Amino acid sequence: MVTVTEVYNNFLHNPELTPEWGFSCYIEDARLLFDTGGDGRILLSNMQKLGIEPRDLEVLVLSHDHWDHNGGLPALFEAGASPKVYVLRAFSAETLGLVDRYATPVFVEGWTEITDAIATTGPLGDAIIEQSLAITSRRGLFIITGCAHPHIGTILRDASSKGDVWGAMGGFHTVSADDIEALTSLSYISASHCTRGLEAIIEKNPDAYVPGGAGKVHTL
Repeated sequence: MVTVTEVYNNFLHNPELTPEWGFSCYIEDARLLFDTGGDGRILLSNMQKLGIEPRDLEVLVLSHDHWDHNGGLPALFEAGASPKVYVLRAFSAETLGLVDRYATPVFVEGWTEITDAIATTGPLGDAIIEQSLAITSRRGLFIITGCAHPHIGTILRDASSKGDVWGAMGGFHTVSADDIEALTSLSYISASHCTRGLEAIIEKNPDAYVPGGAGKVHTL
């Protein structure tokens, strides 16, 4: 089993944590943090309450170069984190320079295995370049998105070339009719953060929808 804990989200699940605009989640099995939220103070506070030590992080994956997903970087590094950081060449010189100063950057060009059970989709999209995570679980592939700017339907179709996709979580941003249709193939949908069209997703997939939020633990 793989355990994914939402560390940072403007949706709230655990009232002991602080909600704020942005997203981050932690995969305990790999000591992997995906995104850092927007406010480093809140990120570190939530991590502490969840028992996640910055110095223990081995991998950090940044989905895309927006403040609400990489804003916690300086505070995380200052707290002693020095993981491998999976980044995209589309990121700004400022972001890449920060990563290079404190950690080991790994440039992702395409589908890339991080561990035996976790891969990044590699860069997808046009206007906003973004990568997502694909986790191999008992039921197939499970996708974690930051904002899904390339569209969740596009991400799901890309990942399905590597195996059957059964679930997805994270921010799905602007959801089109095509995205809604693509989501009907899933049995686990936990859309949150920036998702526009959440009501339509729930209406179309009432049995598959799982509420997310800071402190939510997903067991795959």
